[in-house]
Amino acid sequence: MKKIIIVIAVMFFSSALSAQVLYFKGEWTKVNTTELFTGIFRIEIKDGAVVTGELLWTYLAADSSDANMVEYYKGKKGKKAIEFVEGTYDAATSDIYFEGRKKNDPSEVIGEDKYSLKFSANKMVLYGMTDSNGQKNGLFYAAKANTAVAAQEFAAAKRKIK
Repeated sequence: MKKIIIVIAVMFFSSALSAQVLYFKGEWTKVNTTELFTGIFRIEIKDGAVVTGELLWTYLAADSSDANMVEYYKGKKGKKAIEFVEGTYDAATSDIYFEGRKKNDPSEVIGEDKYSLKFSANKMVLYGMTDSNGQKNGLFYAAKANTAVAAQEFAAAKRKIK
């Protein structure tokens, strides 16, 4: 019986080490525009290299210099959507790459993007560029959030997407 308990404990401990869930709060914009989305992000790194995540975005502002975008986003300020991402993480370089694979976006405020990001040395900041429909001018910046608080906030915001 003692050996079974030890085996179960080792299995539980090793599975806990193989997946790391991180929460970040941040924003996305485009270079030289007023377009702005804020978000709370749940990023899971499995086996030290495989990334999955949910990026919960809130639309705040369209690019005021683009009349088509201003019209498209009219009345959508504060609308939320989730982008589900998959990718890879390289611990040696702190590079993280992921792509949007699907989305839950009833208000049609987001697109699926490709993210080329990097962790800061202390892993408290995640930043970099996004593909932004082939224009390669999307800017992503997020700071690590308290896991317990952010998990609750993420779940509450997720429930509001309708």
